[in-house]
This record gives sequence, C-alpha cells and structure tokens, in this order.
Amino acid sequence: MIAGDWQGVWVATVTPWDADAERPRLSALHALVDRFVAAGVNGLFALGTTGEGTLLSPQERKLFAAEFLAAVGGRLPVIVHTGHDSPSVAVELSLHAEDQGAAAVALAPPTRYRLDADELFRYYATVAEALGQFPLFLYDIPATTCNPLGAEFLFRLRERYPNVAGAKVSRTDWITWEAYLRLDQGVPVLVGTDGMIWPLLAAGATGVVSGPANLFPELYVELYRVAKSGNIPRARELQALVWRLCDICHHASPLAYVKEGLEILGIEVGPVLPPLRRLTPGEREDLARDLKAFAGLLADAGVKGGDG
Repeated sequence: MIAGDWQGVWVATVTPWDADAERPRLSALHALVDRFVAAGVNGLFALGTTGEGTLLSPQERKLFAAEFLAAVGGRLPVIVHTGHDSPSVAVELSLHAEDQGAAAVALAPPTRYRLDADELFRYYATVAEALGQFPLFLYDIPATTCNPLGAEFLFRLRERYPNVAGAKVSRTDWITWEAYLRLDQGVPVLVGTDGMIWPLLAAGATGVVSGPANLFPELYVELYRVAKSGNIPRARELQALVWRLCDICHHASPLAYVKEGLEILGIEVGPVLPPLRRLTPGEREDLARDLKAFAGLLADAGVKGGDG
C-alpha cells in the first residue's frame, strides 16, 4: 500500500468474544463490520488495547484475526496488532495476519521488561526481517507498555527496513508529537489519542485510530473530513463532541464502557475479558442515559448516526 492509503479514520475495534465457546461472536462481529463500512471509515485496527488482544492466547488471536478478516471480506483494510513479549510469537502472529489478508500489522513493544534502544531495535528488526516487504507499524503506547519508542527510533528502523511503514502513536506530550510530525511527509503517523485529534491532524498527522469510535464512528469520519478541509469552527465543534464522548465512556477505562456501550446501542459484543471488570448496574444505567443524550447532541450538530 502507498502512504496515502493509511489516511483517514481507523476504528480500534472491540473483540466480540464468546468465552464459553472460546471463539468470536460471529453475529456481533459481522454487525460491527457492517456498521463501520456504512459509517464510511477508512480502515480497522484489530486486537489492540481496545481489542483486548493481549488477553487472548496466541491461538485465540489467530482465530479472531482469521474470522475478523473473513467478515471484512476486503471491504476495508485491516491493521492487526501482533505485538507479544516473545519476538518469535510476534513473528508467528504477524505472518498469520499477512496470510489471512491483513493490510499491515502493528506491534506494541514488549511489556514485561524495560528495554533499551538496542533491545527494542532487535525486537522490531526480528519481525521486520521475517515480514520482508509486508508493512509493519510501530505502536507507541508507553502508558501501557512502559517502553516509549519515538520518532528517532522510527526513523532509525525505516533506514534499515523499508517495510516499517509508520507509527500509531498514543501519547499526549506535544514534544514527542512534534518530533513525529517533523518526519518526512510520506511517513504515516496515526493519532491514537482522541483528545488531540483535531490539533494533530491540523499539524500534519495522517489519520486517526480510535477506540471510542466504536460507539459513534460517523462523528470521527466527519471530524477528519472537516479537519483536513481547514474548517476550524466546525472542527472545534466536533472535537468538543469527541471530548464529551470520551468523558461519557471514561476514556475507555475501564474498557467495559466501550463494550457495554455497544450493547446499549444494540450490538451484543459480550463482556470484557478477565481480569477486566464489567460495569456496575449504576454505571451501566448512567452510561445508557448519557449515550442517549449524546446521540441527541450529534443529531443537533448534524452528524449522521446521531439519531441512534
């Protein structure tokens, strides 16, 4: 894929999972994919933080990736997160994703150990070499991995491995973002921090990867469109709605706010995976009330999907 193909809105999809049957909930999976296609998103990001990928075994991750890509059926490109503490498992998951039809893989760094730059380089080099020309994205999310990456690290990897396509960056510090945005214009950098979507797109970020976008993907599609068109008043209005949605779902912490939010909206994706917790009855009641009110705000703002 060329760099331009990585632009736009990518939904960091939840993982509908039937724990009793130890397999994906296929009806919910298909309903989600159909919804995202109808909303006009540009792509999907599977088995990341929102997708609970690290809570599944490698075999379960392969099973979900295969079923998910089959459900998508080529209608949208899919980036599959294949990061694992073991480089050999990361290679195995990455080659499987390629074989199943993914557009690219993304790897968060290992989490058990704090790695120095050389250790991180060897980790990513192992996977990049195994993939040949298949695209690989860095997944820079030190809040969960405690192993920051950064623009200099991405540049160093790309010099040696051209298939290192770019990065999905979930960081809030502007200095780090400034370094990413100073990279060559052809390097895709995807915003993984919902609260900073509009200013980062205005500054040159390529696209967006969002977990809360599972709930109202049309909002993110419209925000991306107007941000790229330079319509500042409309972009500010829509970014404020994203802030409100993030407040409603507690910035996906706990993640149950996103999964149970989808159930409230009519898609039975199932509960979060252990050790994550479900919402209390009071939390779910508040969430249902707030989502209904938010749908009204979207309708008032003229955003498709706001009528529920």
